[in-house]
Amino acid sequence: MKKIVRMFLVLSCLLIFSVPVVMAKVAIFCYHEIDRPNDSFAISSGRFESHLKYLQKAGYHFVTLDEYLAYTDGKLNLPEKSVMITFDDGYQSFYTKVYPLLKKYDVPAMLAIVTSWTDGEGLPTDVRAVATWDELREMEKNGLVTIVSHSHALHKQQALDPQGDRNGIAGAHLYLNGRYETDEEYNRRLDNDMAQTQAEFQQYLGHPSKVMVWPYGISSGPAIDAAVRHGMKATFLLDGGVNGADKDHQLYARRMIISSDTDVRTLKKMLSKDHDTWNSKPLRMAQIDIDNLYDANPLVFRRHIANTLTQLQSSKVNVVALQAFADPDGDGNVDAVYFYNHELPVAADVFNTVATAIQQQNITVIAWMPGLAYTPFLTADGANTVQGLQGKTGWYRRLSPFDEQGVRKIQALYGDLGRYTTAQGVLLQDDLYLNDFEDASPAGQRAYRKAFSQSFTGQQGEKGKQWVALKTQRLDDAADAALQAFRQTRPQAITMRDIYSAVVLDPQSRNWFSQDYQDCLKRYDYTVVMAYPQMDHQTDSREYLQDVAKAVKKAGGTDKTIVKIQSYDWEKEKWLGKDEFQDELKTLKKAGVRNVGVYPQTFHTWGK
Repeated sequence: MKKIVRMFLVLSCLLIFSVPVVMAKVAIFCYHEIDRPNDSFAISSGRFESHLKYLQKAGYHFVTLDEYLAYTDGKLNLPEKSVMITFDDGYQSFYTKVYPLLKKYDVPAMLAIVTSWTDGEGLPTDVRAVATWDELREMEKNGLVTIVSHSHALHKQQALDPQGDRNGIAGAHLYLNGRYETDEEYNRRLDNDMAQTQAEFQQYLGHPSKVMVWPYGISSGPAIDAAVRHGMKATFLLDGGVNGADKDHQLYARRMIISSDTDVRTLKKMLSKDHDTWNSKPLRMAQIDIDNLYDANPLVFRRHIANTLTQLQSSKVNVVALQAFADPDGDGNVDAVYFYNHELPVAADVFNTVATAIQQQNITVIAWMPGLAYTPFLTADGANTVQGLQGKTGWYRRLSPFDEQGVRKIQALYGDLGRYTTAQGVLLQDDLYLNDFEDASPAGQRAYRKAFSQSFTGQQGEKGKQWVALKTQRLDDAADAALQAFRQTRPQAITMRDIYSAVVLDPQSRNWFSQDYQDCLKRYDYTVVMAYPQMDHQTDSREYLQDVAKAVKKAGGTDKTIVKIQSYDWEKEKWLGKDEFQDELKTLKKAGVRNVGVYPQTFHTWGK
């Protein structure tokens, strides 16, 4: 009778709320094993039951998969307090321990199975028995449990680079037999897996899977596309946070992972957050040079990585901007990169080696990349190189953003960055600027003549303002093209861009850099303000940092800005003292700065 009532409520909502006013934000929990000692992702049956009791007593509505699909289609209005219970991997303990509790409390749940495991093939040695097809059919027939795919055979880790660093295979090109998979091979592997899992669902359960639950929460743009091609309407990740009523949360459903120590108090804290993980926690970002870590001796290289991990852990860092380009002389002009690609020389294919080690510490890794400073893309005659009037050119050698062919090369490079690395986002370097005497290159002059019917001879008057706006737009366009290429593989990429503190402190400085703080706040997930007291020759670092903090707050940028300080004085060639460094951190915190970055990553402890 209760199942009939639930179905009636769903149908009623579908009919009544054709244009609903959605109040809910659905929290989706991801459980794994039950009653398995010494497993950090295995919860006890008693603790799981306490979760169900609390959620029912607190008035939460338990969402079925069909309800969630209707909700994210905009066809169903859910109660404000809505949760969804999901279990991954299809362990037999779900049938013996979880299923009885679901029936006891009349709670629906979604179970994701690895169909090859259910067939008895490729079961990892550390995995206990999984539920049988007969048991799965029994649970589906009851109506409380919805069975979905966790892939056919993608739930494993394999080598993603020449060093043999392993990660989930659904979200990246594999490195096999001395080379990377081609796009065609990667897509074929995905298609074959999706076709096989759907065939098994049809054969044993009488229907295809409605969704894909990605192993390890790792996916990619091509993987999402493959799931959709094979009839799956939604996919589920492990990004944390809650879900709104839109298509984005259908294709990229966020789930909060439950660990063995998640008690009811922790569950309440998880439910108290009404936004995604990235916006709900302060960021502590370290910017790291692979130049300083890499060594041709693998043992030395690994030791450097281990030392860095120790520093990150003691500093409570939760995001790393990792150098993806080689710049051993420190001039910011790039001749080679640290990842496989089709556009530039590879100094050493080691980005994934460092990134994977950091990600295994539950730290997000984004690739730190230049926007324009790629010297191999510059022509010998300088026709596409940024030039300044009277020789007043900036400190980077940059490709002109007005050179469309060069911008396409950068776009292709960023596409390969997405394909061949595990980076979860991009930090655009501060070379995305044009000073007030730039760009007088042939490419820039053509753009100026097209806009103003005359040559660029100076940035003055009304034409000067329009020229600044045009330069700002072309820099934005170049950045957008690069990020769009990266997002072809990493559609949920975190985007950041470096800008100079002067741009935040003095709006007039837009004329000097063609950077706009408000524009960046709108375009990127985070704007990184380079607030370097020593480099900017500030005699009073506290006052300077307080001014930056005030300007950020005044602009409404607190949540979407990272204020980045230096930990090394490049002019004096020495690290900042511990007291000086921590005083700057305390100044920012006291001034209300929410998100803090440090470059380079320091040996000092950041503190709480």
